[in-house]
Amino acid sequence: MSGEHLEIFPDDLPDAKRLARRVVAALRRRFRVERVALFLLNPNLGDLEVEAAEGLTAAKRQRRWGLGQGLVGWVAIRGLAARADVKKSRNALGSGGSEMAAPLIDGDKLIGVLAVGTRRKNFFREGQEKELATMAREAGGWMGLAWQVAGTREEGQRSAALAEVGAAVGAEETVPAILQRVARESLRLCGAKVASIFLLDPQKQELRLEVCLGASLKYRQQEPIPVRESALGYVVGRRRPFTLARVEESALDLHTDRILREGVASLAAVPLVDPHEGLGVLVVATRLPRRFPDAEIRLLTGLAGLAAAALGRARLASRLDQTEEELRKRERLSSLGMLAAEVAHEVRNPLAVVRMLWHTAIRGLTVAGPQTRDLQLIEAKLGQMNTILDRILNLARSADPNMQEVDAAEVVAEVALLTRTKLASARIRAVLKLPPASTARVHGDRSLLEQAFLNLVLNGVEAMKGGGELRMEARVAGANVILAVEDQGSGMEKEVAVQMFEPFLTHRPGGTGLGLALVRRTVEVHGGKVQVRSKPRKGTRVEIHLPKSGSAAAVPL
Repeated sequence: MSGEHLEIFPDDLPDAKRLARRVVAALRRRFRVERVALFLLNPNLGDLEVEAAEGLTAAKRQRRWGLGQGLVGWVAIRGLAARADVKKSRNALGSGGSEMAAPLIDGDKLIGVLAVGTRRKNFFREGQEKELATMAREAGGWMGLAWQVAGTREEGQRSAALAEVGAAVGAEETVPAILQRVARESLRLCGAKVASIFLLDPQKQELRLEVCLGASLKYRQQEPIPVRESALGYVVGRRRPFTLARVEESALDLHTDRILREGVASLAAVPLVDPHEGLGVLVVATRLPRRFPDAEIRLLTGLAGLAAAALGRARLASRLDQTEEELRKRERLSSLGMLAAEVAHEVRNPLAVVRMLWHTAIRGLTVAGPQTRDLQLIEAKLGQMNTILDRILNLARSADPNMQEVDAAEVVAEVALLTRTKLASARIRAVLKLPPASTARVHGDRSLLEQAFLNLVLNGVEAMKGGGELRMEARVAGANVILAVEDQGSGMEKEVAVQMFEPFLTHRPGGTGLGLALVRRTVEVHGGKVQVRSKPRKGTRVEIHLPKSGSAAAVPL
């Protein structure tokens, strides 16, 4: 293919840089000069940069050329071709002589400048600047076409990359493998130096580096970044992309300071999001300053979306596994409970016979000292066995409670009265906090509620081996009534607190694991819920939340 002054071949179009070098070579032959340069305008940085050149020093090739400076900058500002003799200057192509420049235009848009120069003065004749302008206009059209071809090819590569990563997600590759693939494709398609993925820890509100390619060991081993102390926190919080054309000129935050040490100039960050929340951030950083076009941001957003889909799928699978395990656990406990109830029922009858025969056998029996204590202990243990059997049967039984109006303050006061002797012997001081009479009324079975609250008090006493203060409370909270017991015992880890109310599970030597299970059962029968707050060495607070009388729809706190 050939134009008026330029000879362009089809193989040049897919490679804009090669096309630029061909234009420069053609200008050098046509005007018989030593220096030729094709400058491109960087709209983001507001200056010119050399795309291709012959006869320029390495320093002049690498520097950035300001608009309005020298003949090249003058032409870029005014959009007119010009020629002039020049002196030795950093804004000239060489060390003096003659120069000529024309605007490089694609359609009606300035995209750069074409410039030629020689060491000889008065070299260019009048009218040659018009010839250069014609060639520059033609070259601008070819450059625009080359960029369109390159853009089409890049768009195809991006679509193929998204399809490849999408197939990996569909093929159920592991999450780490998918995140690695997303980072690798981001690095390749954006020509970046560093690509990394940070995941959000919603509890700590921190971003933790999960995957990183192209960075130093120090960067890869960085501490988590608090969401509030980084622009990355803005990205994940607002779920919006963020770019920096020149990182070093931006207000520094914790992450910007870290990535600057990796020798990068520009940065783009896009969020990993699911329909409900931000999950993390995908970051790419380039060695040279540049602007990230919308097509690249869309590509990164698509890759980040696939990473988020993989994370969401993994979380869903984890929740399904937990639910399945919970169902199996409940099934085992249900079977165990049914078996325990059956055993309790079968044991209770012969135990009743043994107790009756025991009382008959010892009636009128005269024994001395130690034997008396032994007989009393046997009778007490028979009674304890009967109590345990009653608890098992109560747990398995689904009898309807006797519901009526109950004053929660009276329940707390009654339990405090019943346990005063036990508390005193354990060197525990009871502290009651009660509302005015008849203000904290609930609809329930008084005996069941008293038994549930009593179990909480006794559990608190067991936790306070060294004595202390035990708080018992009843209060109104909106449409709910709260009954609370707070001890000063050793407390417990979160994992232990979660299992507190499971039947047949106990961390107390000699315990049956039924008392607190009965508490939860009683509360659920009354349409309420139980909440536990506990920390090791800081005691435990257990609250029973019940709907206030006349407010049956309350409780979800």
